[in-house]
Amino acid sequence: MKKSALLTTTLIGFASLFISTQVAFAQSPALAGSSLTAIPPRLGEDLSLKVKPGEKIQTSVRVRNGSSEMMTVKSLAQDFIVDMGGETPIPVKDNVSNRWSLASWLILTPSVHEVQPGDIATVNIIIDVPEDALPGGHYAMITHQPSSGSDALPEYDMGQTPAATLQQRVGTLLYVTVDGPINEAAFIRELNFPKFTEYGPVPFSFTVDNQSDIHISPQIGIEIYNLFGKKVETIDMTSKNIFPFIARDFEGEWDRIWGFGPYTAKAVMSYGSTGQLAMATTTFWLLPITILMAIVITLLAIIAVIIVIRRHLLHRRGGEQAQIEMLESKGSELEQEKLKQFEN
Repeated sequence: MKKSALLTTTLIGFASLFISTQVAFAQSPALAGSSLTAIPPRLGEDLSLKVKPGEKIQTSVRVRNGSSEMMTVKSLAQDFIVDMGGETPIPVKDNVSNRWSLASWLILTPSVHEVQPGDIATVNIIIDVPEDALPGGHYAMITHQPSSGSDALPEYDMGQTPAATLQQRVGTLLYVTVDGPINEAAFIRELNFPKFTEYGPVPFSFTVDNQSDIHISPQIGIEIYNLFGKKVETIDMTSKNIFPFIARDFEGEWDRIWGFGPYTAKAVMSYGSTGQLAMATTTFWLLPITILMAIVITLLAIIAVIIVIRRHLLHRRGGEQAQIEMLESKGSELEQEKLKQFEN
């Protein structure tokens, strides 16, 4: 029952995304003065550790003692889970057999070092690949911690915080790729922009679903096109690791403040060993409607004033014309009366 729960938890952990650049765990107050550093923080992420089923290869990692005292450091190969926030990898006590597990293939020599202050110790890693190893990515963590004289490690309890369980521990993530037919497939889902925005920056989000047999670090750009189909912006997203059969969320913003009309956003993603492409599109409006309404109201008011003034001028001109006609009529009548008087 215990192993079944652990297997389920670990599968969930491998289904999470690994974010940290260096795996560094919380320290207890007793160890706050000590400092271990894992070198490098990640190994094989660039697919450099490629192996074949049945093959045995060797690599190494290092650990630095940054404290002012000598440390006895114990190194272990462990599978891991990820905390509830998806931020911190947490090693588990037992090796777990699953599609992407690696720890059971690893032998560390030596596994215990006495490291002087400021010194760096090297841990050799023998990777003994089983004959029936499945092609694709396999993952583990090489952890280092000050030895307490016992080989027992605290077991992770989902009800405890990492600080309460792990004390001080640092580690290197190990990425091993087993040769063979590896499926690489990834998709962009839920590319979301606000349907209507008055002014920027314009936030957006999307999800990358990795359906591959191996981790990917996709290169993603968000292209923005205006009403006439002209590309006005390309937003480069920060690359993130996405483990197999996991979806990871991305967020960003277009820092344009003002815009007019509809825009089309296209997410273009390149991933995998051959640079496969995946795309998603959506449309949105960036339009300062409040300002435009104020401008329209102002223009209407100006037009109304112009109409009133024009009517007033026309009315005044009409009145003047009537007076002229009346005077001309009276002048004509006077002339006619004078002519009658002259004839008489």
